[in-house]
Amino acid sequence: MTKEEREALEKLINEQMEKSLKPFLQIKRPDGDTDDRSEVDKLFPSLGEFVRDVSCVKPSEETAKKLIAYKEILKKEMSMDSDPAGGYLIPTKHREGLLQVGPEEAIVRPRAFVIPAGNPPDAALEMPLLQQSGLADQEHGDLYGGIWFGWTAEGEAKHETEITVDVVEYKPNEWSGYCVLTDKVLRNAKQLEAIVKQKYREGLIGFEDYHFLLGTGVGQPMGVIHSPATIEVARAGTDAIVFADINNMIDVFLGESKAVWVINKACRSQIIALADAAGNSIWIQGNIAKKIPDVLCGIPIKWTYKVPALGTRGDIGLFDFSKYIIKDGYGPAFATSKHVYFLSNRTALKMFGNVDGKPWLKGSLTADDNVTEISPFVVLNTDTA
Repeated sequence: MTKEEREALEKLINEQMEKSLKPFLQIKRPDGDTDDRSEVDKLFPSLGEFVRDVSCVKPSEETAKKLIAYKEILKKEMSMDSDPAGGYLIPTKHREGLLQVGPEEAIVRPRAFVIPAGNPPDAALEMPLLQQSGLADQEHGDLYGGIWFGWTAEGEAKHETEITVDVVEYKPNEWSGYCVLTDKVLRNAKQLEAIVKQKYREGLIGFEDYHFLLGTGVGQPMGVIHSPATIEVARAGTDAIVFADINNMIDVFLGESKAVWVINKACRSQIIALADAAGNSIWIQGNIAKKIPDVLCGIPIKWTYKVPALGTRGDIGLFDFSKYIIKDGYGPAFATSKHVYFLSNRTALKMFGNVDGKPWLKGSLTADDNVTEISPFVVLNTDTA
């Protein structure tokens, strides 16, 4: 058989096999169904329609069937029902739109290490934390989690050491937010979608940022400003921020490639006036229209009123949020209550969910010089040096 005959035969065989297998490889839909969307998208094509349907106090027969079908999908796909408190988990497609925020919108979440909800979504998660203390003959601090490195001469015994493995536990805490809407608005899917995507989303972003920065860790996230892993730098001047403060903070900061300043916006005039010993400005103005941030010593600035006021501990901080872990839990979800506002034709629309957050460290680290304490979280203290 010639080469041409062999190639022609192979082509014929392949065509016949493809023709024979094609009916078995095609996805068959019910007769008349040409809709490529997922089952959830068919039930709720938009976020507004989802909120409208789940907020109905007396749903129509059609709406009731949609809600029952959605609950069955949750049971099948996620092994969960609607929240025990009463409410409906926002479909994944729309939920991602609420939680995915850019670095221009939020401070912490887009820069943090975010762990999505698992199954069950609110279960506690233990993340391994490598720690070491007082290793014999250690020459380079404790940045390497108890792993000893050294030189071994020929014939000598290799050095032995133990890695002390500790854990940081993340257990999502419940949050909630609500506003009172007229029944007329609740019946309008487009208006509802605009309210949820703008006001509820803005509120959630601000709420999270505040607690990821200033949370106490009791029934809420542990904010970086109050964390034991954060280093406090003594202030050089009373109720002021001076050039020496900036230098001293950078000296003990770990993680420059992902660094960001978080500064109270009321401190802006002082930051703009900062200059080095030669009188050169260390602040560079950005461009909001082009999404270019202001820069201080080559590090971008996030201005906010969510940190303490000028002269107070934490009015300026230098952070690497990639060392901050956010553990998402159940949610966001929506629930409604009409009872309180029944006579005024208004309904309380509540959005709720679960989240935790805290630094991946329990304390500062010793640098390679075995003297300097460093951390990815540094704040300026109230006390003067």
